[in-house]
Amino acid sequence: MRRVHVAFVWHMHQPWYLWPGSQRAALPFARLHACSAYYDMPWLLGQFEHTRVTFNLVPSLIEQLEGYARGEIVDRAMELSRLNPDDLTLDDQRYLLAHMCGGHPAATMAASARYGELLHKRGVDRNSETIDRACRIFSTEEYRDLQVLFNLAWCGFALDHESDVVHALRQKDRNFTEDEKIALLDVMDRTVAGVIDTYRAAAERGCAELTCSPHYHPILPLLAKMEDAERRIPAARLPQPYWREPEEARRQLRKGIDHHERVFGSRPHGLWPSEGSVSDEALRIAAEEGVQWAASDEEVLAMSLGLSDRPSPSQRYRPWLAADGRLGMIFRDHRLSDLIGFVYRDWSAADAAEDFVTRLRSVAEATGDGTPPLVSVILDGENPWGWYPDAGEGFLRALYEGIEAADDVQAVTVSEHLEEFPPQSRLSSVFPGSWIDHSFRTWIGGKEHRRAWELLTGALEAVKRDRHDPDAVEQARRHLMIAEGSDWFWWYSENQHTLDADIFDALFRSHVAATYRALGEEPPEAVEEPIYAEKISRLAREAAGPMTANIDGRITSYFEWQPAALLRTAGLASAMQRSSYIVQELHFGFDDRNLWLRLDTDRPALEALSECRMEVVFSGEVEHTIAVTGMGHGEPVEVNGTLCAEAQCVVDQIFEARIPLAVVDLQPGGTLKLAVIIAREGHILERWPELGFLQVEVPTQEDMVSSWVI
Repeated sequence: MRRVHVAFVWHMHQPWYLWPGSQRAALPFARLHACSAYYDMPWLLGQFEHTRVTFNLVPSLIEQLEGYARGEIVDRAMELSRLNPDDLTLDDQRYLLAHMCGGHPAATMAASARYGELLHKRGVDRNSETIDRACRIFSTEEYRDLQVLFNLAWCGFALDHESDVVHALRQKDRNFTEDEKIALLDVMDRTVAGVIDTYRAAAERGCAELTCSPHYHPILPLLAKMEDAERRIPAARLPQPYWREPEEARRQLRKGIDHHERVFGSRPHGLWPSEGSVSDEALRIAAEEGVQWAASDEEVLAMSLGLSDRPSPSQRYRPWLAADGRLGMIFRDHRLSDLIGFVYRDWSAADAAEDFVTRLRSVAEATGDGTPPLVSVILDGENPWGWYPDAGEGFLRALYEGIEAADDVQAVTVSEHLEEFPPQSRLSSVFPGSWIDHSFRTWIGGKEHRRAWELLTGALEAVKRDRHDPDAVEQARRHLMIAEGSDWFWWYSENQHTLDADIFDALFRSHVAATYRALGEEPPEAVEEPIYAEKISRLAREAAGPMTANIDGRITSYFEWQPAALLRTAGLASAMQRSSYIVQELHFGFDDRNLWLRLDTDRPALEALSECRMEVVFSGEVEHTIAVTGMGHGEPVEVNGTLCAEAQCVVDQIFEARIPLAVVDLQPGGTLKLAVIIAREGHILERWPELGFLQVEVPTQEDMVSSWVI
């Protein structure tokens, strides 16, 4: 029986949230995640004797957790949670209702009936009118329940098992006392203070390998040799002048490795380069800094091998040598990683774990030689679990149990496999790219990206000018390194959206400004001008490129719908006096022949649309429709309307459709006009938009070639 090795690499990352010269965090997520997944993952691992995993801990996260543990870092959510509701100012109430009422994944919100009631009372939209109305009608008891439930939602399954306080408050769900609230917050503070020790203990027991990333999580290839981005992005879209700062990349990497050694007592063998971003130059620097292995995505491997399709199993499931043979490389299995991140959350834990182990076993059949294949599964260690009904505990337990029960599957650390089976095959060159589309376009190449890189370049030049005060230069360099972090550029991307985008923008520009001020210079006026801008339309995200999708009614990959435009229905609902909607989001994208349409509902679409008729109406000289009925009670879904023969659509977890542009009388450059109507028994429940039609410009072929990266 041939063995299969699986290496889970759980990546733990948060950006640097502190304002310059302050111990105040702009956002509380480093602290809050420490009470859930950051603690859950090593806690659960400790209950399995033979399971080994690799944790990648970004130094900027660990540094913030250290600050919280020492009582030096505070954030507003932390402070407001401890206030007696009677002492909340109007501004405090607004913050509490805007930022601490909802915003969690649906599975998390569903765990508390009271939390859902409070969100309903506040209203889904968090615009100023909604918040001010809620301030007038919320009682002291409701504010206290909100304080408790917000924090309780951030307590993971480990605390539910370990803490009587957490478990009891979850059962109670409402009418909390001030003493109960303070007891909960004390439990959370102790958890944050001890989470680093939990990882250290896991490494000492030998069940975890601890690795790191560059300190403030920059995209190393863009610092070291920016022209490498031209392999996937037209040069005209890149900022000028190019960065060619290999020592800046080295500084980020060396600082991260040194910090890891100080905290955990040994230098890490492995490196997850920020966002899996690699290039020959970045890997050369990593090898010179003593890194023994690094990881990226299978698409980077495919491009490095000159393939037009997925690497074969024998190519994908082996380690490689890079950087002239000085450094080992592994490449994540994109599909298996996405199953955990986006698919298994809708399955039963037992079925998902069984499916995963079966897929691992199939690897042995697909690979030939005697060396156990190494299946690398790499993904965020915190973000997926909020979408699972039990924060991921059931699936992870079943997964680890299934692997330990299998004689032919073994969960190993990366270094453990490489020590026993050193890589033999060499890559002559590594294609410059990341785990996202084997390119860097999420962090460079857009209009807002260019403005940000221009500001960063000015700050770099200021630091490089001759100075006589090394302490001032060192302080300036630290702010520059923070501003080099990938997260600011991630949220400037057209493909990404967050309600906190303006905060990320302000943090980035504040550290650029602090770079100048540390040197005794005034920052340029452009630093004061926001880079992030609200779109004139009501789109949460503009379309960013041509796309295709697998029309199966499920989100099969994180990037399947990323090029599509996104519209949130709450932004259209000012005249609809309701606090919740069946249709939550509309996604629409194009290729040169088709419109791709997706609707996300407040629960699985088959359930949400049960006994409803959903109609998509296309306005024009001739009106075209897709009507979907028969959803629920086990009845087959029926598609009718004028487009039923030409359109392809599926309703399952979501609604997905492909509509040929020609059959709705549209050409590239034309204007698509559509509306979505949800009705039951002849009564319209929802119409998006409430009046008229959404109007969307269909991209021309020239748009696709010149404006979008294909």
